[in-house]
Amino acid sequence: MRPKQKVKRSNKSKKALIEARKRRKKQKRKVLLLELLGAVVIAGFLVFILSIFLFSLPKVEGYSMVPTLREGDRVYVNKLGKLKTFELVYVRIPGTKEKEVRRIIGLPGQKIAYKNDQLQIDGEDREEKFIFDEQQTSQENGRLYTDDFSIFTLTGASEIPVGKYLVLGDNRPYSVDSRQYGLVDEKDIIGVVEMRLLPLHLLQSF
Repeated sequence: MRPKQKVKRSNKSKKALIEARKRRKKQKRKVLLLELLGAVVIAGFLVFILSIFLFSLPKVEGYSMVPTLREGDRVYVNKLGKLKTFELVYVRIPGTKEKEVRRIIGLPGQKIAYKNDQLQIDGEDREEKFIFDEQQTSQENGRLYTDDFSIFTLTGASEIPVGKYLVLGDNRPYSVDSRQYGLVDEKDIIGVVEMRLLPLHLLQSF
C-alpha cells in the first residue's frame, strides 16, 4: 500500500507545481500588461504636453489651399517655426474660432501689391512657383488667378503694420483669406506647417 500512496503524493505535488507555475505566469502577464498600459498612458500624456508647446497635427479643412494641400490632409505644425515669406502657417481666423492653413505673403513693414497676376514685394516682382501652373492656365483662359489689390486698398496703410501678416490661400479664385478677413495678428499664428503626414502616399515636407 505504501508505494501507491507515494505515487499519489508525487502526482499531487506535480500538479501543485504546475498550477503554481501557471499562477506565476498569469501574474507576470498582468504585471507586464500594467507596465505596458502605464507606459502608454505616460507617453500619451507627454505627447499631449509637448503638443501644447511644440507642435500640432491638424487636419486641413476646405479647398483654399489647393493644389498644395487638399481637404482631409493631416499636417505637422511646428509651433516654434520661423515666420518667413511663402511659409505655410496654421492660423486662427480673425473674428472666429476657426483655424486654417494659409500661406504668408506679406511680413510686417512690407509693401505688397498684385498687378496683372504679378506679386510685388516692396516694388520688386516675386515668383510664386507653388501656383505657377494655375496662373498659366488662368491667363490662357483670359482670367487673373489673383485679382489686383494692394496693402493700401486692403487696409488704407502704405505697408503692413508691426505684428501683422498678410496670408493668402493658394487657391486664389476661391480662397477666403486676408483679402476678406484682413491681416492676421502674430499671436494668432499657431505655427509653421512643415510637413504633410497623411495620406502616406503624399507624404511631403514643405
